[in-house]
Amino acid sequence: AVISNLTPGIPPNGTAFERFTESGPMAMLPLNEGRYGLVWTVDEAQLPEVIALNDSEFLARIQQRFGYRLGRFQRAGRRSSYPLSLVRAKEHIRPRVALIGNAAHALHPITGQGFNLGIRDAAVLADVLVEASRNGEDLGALATLKVYADWRRRDQQAASLVTDGLVRLFINPLLPVRIARDLGMLALDLLPPAKRILARQFMGINGRLPRLARGLSLDR
Repeated sequence: AVISNLTPGIPPNGTAFERFTESGPMAMLPLNEGRYGLVWTVDEAQLPEVIALNDSEFLARIQQRFGYRLGRFQRAGRRSSYPLSLVRAKEHIRPRVALIGNAAHALHPITGQGFNLGIRDAAVLADVLVEASRNGEDLGALATLKVYADWRRRDQQAASLVTDGLVRLFINPLLPVRIARDLGMLALDLLPPAKRILARQFMGINGRLPRLARGLSLDR
Protein backbone atom coordinates (compact mmCIF):
# COMPACT_ATOMS: atom_id res chain seq x y z
CA ALA A 1 0.00 0.00 0.00
CA VAL A 2 1.09 3.56 -0.70
CA ILE A 3 0.57 5.95 2.20
CA SER A 4 0.77 9.74 2.27
CA ASN A 5 -0.86 12.79 3.83
CA LEU A 6 -2.95 14.92 1.46
CA THR A 7 -4.36 18.42 1.77
CA PRO A 8 -7.76 18.58 0.05
CA GLY A 9 -9.62 21.61 -1.26
CA ILE A 10 -12.49 20.90 1.16
CA PRO A 11 -11.41 20.59 4.82
CA PRO A 12 -12.16 17.29 6.60
CA ASN A 13 -15.33 17.18 8.70
CA GLY A 14 -14.53 13.92 10.45
CA THR A 15 -15.73 11.75 7.56
CA ALA A 16 -13.61 8.88 6.22
CA PHE A 17 -13.93 7.71 2.63
CA GLU A 18 -13.24 4.46 0.81
CA ARG A 19 -13.09 4.18 -2.96
CA PHE A 20 -12.89 0.82 -4.68
CA THR A 21 -10.94 1.42 -7.88
CA GLU A 22 -9.65 -0.92 -10.58
CA SER A 23 -6.12 -0.39 -9.33
CA GLY A 24 -7.09 -1.17 -5.73
CA PRO A 25 -9.03 0.22 -2.74
CA MET A 26 -8.25 3.79 -1.73
CA ALA A 27 -8.97 5.00 1.82
CA MET A 28 -9.02 8.63 2.99
CA LEU A 29 -8.83 9.05 6.76
CA PRO A 30 -9.35 12.51 8.34
CA LEU A 31 -6.38 13.93 10.24
CA ASN A 32 -5.68 17.24 11.97
CA GLU A 33 -4.57 20.48 10.29
CA GLY A 34 -6.99 20.00 7.38
CA ARG A 35 -5.30 16.87 6.05
CA TYR A 36 -6.34 13.38 5.06
CA GLY A 37 -4.28 10.24 5.45
CA LEU A 38 -4.20 8.23 2.22
CA VAL A 39 -3.93 4.44 2.16
CA TRP A 40 -3.95 3.26 -1.45
CA THR A 41 -3.68 -0.43 -2.27
CA VAL A 42 -1.54 -0.76 -5.39
CA ASP A 43 -0.49 -3.82 -7.36
CA GLU A 44 3.11 -4.71 -6.52
CA ALA A 45 4.14 -4.33 -10.17
CA GLN A 46 2.82 -0.74 -10.23
CA LEU A 47 4.34 0.31 -6.91
CA PRO A 48 7.73 1.61 -8.18
CA GLU A 49 5.99 3.78 -10.80
CA VAL A 50 3.57 5.29 -8.26
CA ILE A 51 6.34 6.03 -5.75
CA ALA A 52 8.45 7.65 -8.50
CA LEU A 53 5.73 10.12 -9.58
CA ASN A 54 6.37 13.76 -8.77
CA ASP A 55 3.85 15.51 -6.52
CA SER A 56 1.71 16.99 -9.30
CA GLU A 57 1.57 13.65 -11.15
CA PHE A 58 0.75 11.83 -7.93
CA LEU A 59 -2.05 14.26 -7.05
CA ALA A 60 -3.46 13.98 -10.58
CA ARG A 61 -3.48 10.18 -10.27
CA ILE A 62 -5.28 10.39 -6.92
CA GLN A 63 -7.75 12.96 -8.26
CA GLN A 64 -8.58 10.77 -11.25
CA ARG A 65 -9.35 7.76 -9.07
CA PHE A 66 -10.95 9.44 -6.06
CA GLY A 67 -12.94 12.19 -7.78
CA TYR A 68 -13.83 15.63 -6.42
CA ARG A 69 -15.79 14.77 -3.28
CA LEU A 70 -13.08 16.62 -1.34
CA GLY A 71 -12.48 19.24 -4.00
CA ARG A 72 -9.11 19.50 -5.73
CA PHE A 73 -6.18 18.07 -3.80
CA GLN A 74 -3.66 20.81 -3.06
CA ARG A 75 -0.62 19.14 -1.56
CA ALA A 76 0.88 15.70 -0.97
CA GLY A 77 3.22 14.78 1.84
CA ARG A 78 6.07 12.31 1.71
CA ARG A 79 5.10 8.97 0.20
CA SER A 80 6.07 5.57 1.54
CA SER A 81 4.86 2.02 1.12
CA TYR A 82 4.51 -1.15 3.12
CA PRO A 83 3.41 -4.72 2.28
CA LEU A 84 -0.13 -5.79 3.07
CA SER A 85 -0.90 -9.19 4.49
CA LEU A 86 -3.28 -10.95 6.83
CA VAL A 87 -1.45 -12.16 9.94
CA ARG A 88 -2.98 -13.93 12.92
CA ALA A 89 -1.04 -15.26 15.89
CA LYS A 90 -1.29 -19.04 16.28
CA GLU A 91 -1.64 -18.62 20.04
CA HIS A 92 -3.31 -15.67 21.69
CA ILE A 93 -2.79 -16.72 25.29
CA ARG A 94 -0.30 -18.48 27.50
CA PRO A 95 -0.03 -18.43 31.28
CA ARG A 96 0.28 -14.73 32.26
CA VAL A 97 0.32 -13.62 28.62
CA ALA A 98 -2.58 -12.35 26.49
CA LEU A 99 -2.17 -10.84 23.03
CA ILE A 100 -4.42 -7.97 21.95
CA GLY A 101 -4.53 -5.62 18.97
CA ASN A 102 -1.82 -5.90 16.33
CA ALA A 103 0.12 -8.33 18.50
CA ALA A 104 -2.73 -10.81 17.93
CA HIS A 105 -3.85 -9.91 14.40
CA ALA A 106 -2.78 -7.62 11.56
CA LEU A 107 -5.45 -6.94 8.93
CA HIS A 108 -5.51 -5.24 5.56
CA PRO A 109 -6.56 -1.59 6.14
CA ILE A 110 -9.37 -1.78 3.53
CA THR A 111 -12.09 -1.78 6.20
CA GLY A 112 -10.22 0.07 8.94
CA GLN A 113 -10.89 -2.78 11.35
CA GLY A 114 -7.46 -3.26 12.89
CA PHE A 115 -7.81 -0.46 15.44
CA ASN A 116 -11.45 -1.34 16.17
CA LEU A 117 -10.53 -4.96 16.86
CA GLY A 118 -7.77 -3.86 19.20
CA ILE A 119 -10.17 -1.66 21.18
CA ARG A 120 -12.63 -4.54 21.49
CA ASP A 121 -9.83 -6.89 22.56
CA ALA A 122 -8.85 -4.47 25.33
CA ALA A 123 -12.47 -4.01 26.46
CA VAL A 124 -13.07 -7.76 26.71
CA LEU A 125 -9.77 -8.44 28.47
CA ALA A 126 -10.54 -5.70 31.01
CA ASP A 127 -13.99 -7.19 31.60
CA VAL A 128 -12.57 -10.67 32.13
CA LEU A 129 -9.80 -9.53 34.48
CA VAL A 130 -12.12 -7.39 36.61
CA GLU A 131 -14.55 -10.30 36.96
CA ALA A 132 -11.72 -12.69 37.87
CA SER A 133 -10.43 -10.24 40.48
CA ARG A 134 -13.89 -9.98 42.05
CA ASN A 135 -14.04 -13.75 42.30
CA GLY A 136 -10.59 -14.00 43.86
CA GLU A 137 -9.18 -15.87 40.85
CA ASP A 138 -5.62 -15.76 39.53
CA LEU A 139 -5.64 -13.06 36.83
CA GLY A 140 -2.81 -14.69 34.87
CA ALA A 141 -4.07 -18.25 35.03
CA LEU A 142 -4.62 -19.95 31.69
CA ALA A 143 -8.22 -20.71 32.62
CA THR A 144 -8.87 -17.00 33.20
CA LEU A 145 -7.24 -15.89 29.96
CA LYS A 146 -9.03 -18.63 28.02
CA VAL A 147 -12.30 -16.85 28.78
CA TYR A 148 -10.89 -13.81 26.98
CA ALA A 149 -9.60 -15.84 24.01
CA ASP A 150 -12.86 -17.75 23.57
CA TRP A 151 -14.92 -14.56 23.81
CA ARG A 152 -12.87 -12.78 21.16
CA ARG A 153 -12.39 -15.66 18.71
CA ARG A 154 -15.59 -15.29 16.68
CA ASP A 155 -15.29 -11.51 16.21
CA GLN A 156 -11.62 -11.73 15.24
CA GLN A 157 -12.25 -14.53 12.74
CA ALA A 158 -15.23 -12.76 11.18
CA ALA A 159 -13.31 -9.50 10.73
CA SER A 160 -10.33 -11.35 9.25
CA LEU A 161 -12.45 -13.33 6.79
CA VAL A 162 -14.51 -10.32 5.65
CA THR A 163 -11.46 -8.09 5.25
CA ASP A 164 -9.41 -10.68 3.38
CA GLY A 165 -12.41 -11.61 1.22
CA LEU A 166 -13.02 -7.99 0.23
CA VAL A 167 -9.39 -7.52 -0.74
CA ARG A 168 -9.41 -10.62 -2.95
CA LEU A 169 -12.73 -9.61 -4.46
CA PHE A 170 -11.65 -6.11 -5.44
CA ILE A 171 -8.24 -6.99 -6.85
CA ASN A 172 -9.53 -9.89 -8.97
CA PRO A 173 -9.38 -8.79 -12.64
CA LEU A 174 -11.66 -11.55 -14.01
CA LEU A 175 -14.75 -10.09 -15.68
CA PRO A 176 -17.29 -12.51 -14.08
CA VAL A 177 -15.90 -11.68 -10.64
CA ARG A 178 -16.05 -7.94 -11.35
CA ILE A 179 -19.66 -8.21 -12.54
CA ALA A 180 -20.67 -10.24 -9.48
CA ARG A 181 -18.86 -7.75 -7.23
CA ASP A 182 -20.59 -4.74 -8.77
CA LEU A 183 -24.00 -6.42 -8.55
CA GLY A 184 -23.33 -7.32 -4.93
CA MET A 185 -22.42 -3.73 -4.06
CA LEU A 186 -25.54 -2.48 -5.82
CA ALA A 187 -27.72 -4.99 -3.96
CA LEU A 188 -26.16 -3.96 -0.65
CA ASP A 189 -26.91 -0.32 -1.42
CA LEU A 190 -30.54 -1.15 -2.25
CA LEU A 191 -31.11 -3.31 0.84
CA PRO A 192 -30.80 -1.17 3.99
CA PRO A 193 -31.32 -4.15 6.37
CA ALA A 194 -28.33 -5.95 4.84
CA LYS A 195 -26.29 -2.77 5.05
CA ARG A 196 -27.20 -2.38 8.73
CA ILE A 197 -26.17 -5.97 9.49
CA LEU A 198 -22.79 -5.41 7.84
CA ALA A 199 -22.36 -2.08 9.63
CA ARG A 200 -23.13 -3.69 13.01
CA GLN A 201 -20.53 -6.36 12.29
CA PHE A 202 -17.87 -3.78 11.45
CA MET A 203 -18.78 -1.73 14.53
CA GLY A 204 -18.48 -4.82 16.71
CA ILE A 205 -21.93 -4.50 18.25
CA ASN A 206 -23.18 -7.96 17.33
CA GLY A 207 -23.24 -10.74 19.88
CA ARG A 208 -22.08 -10.55 23.48
CA LEU A 209 -20.62 -7.16 24.37
CA PRO A 210 -18.26 -6.26 27.23
CA ARG A 211 -19.36 -3.59 29.67
CA LEU A 212 -17.13 -0.88 28.23
CA ALA A 213 -18.67 -1.44 24.77
CA ARG A 214 -22.11 -0.91 26.32
CA GLY A 215 -21.06 2.34 27.99
CA LEU A 216 -21.00 0.78 31.45
CA SER A 217 -18.38 1.14 34.14
CA LEU A 218 -16.25 -1.89 34.97
CA ASP A 219 -17.18 -1.55 38.65
CA ARG A 220 -20.79 -2.48 37.96
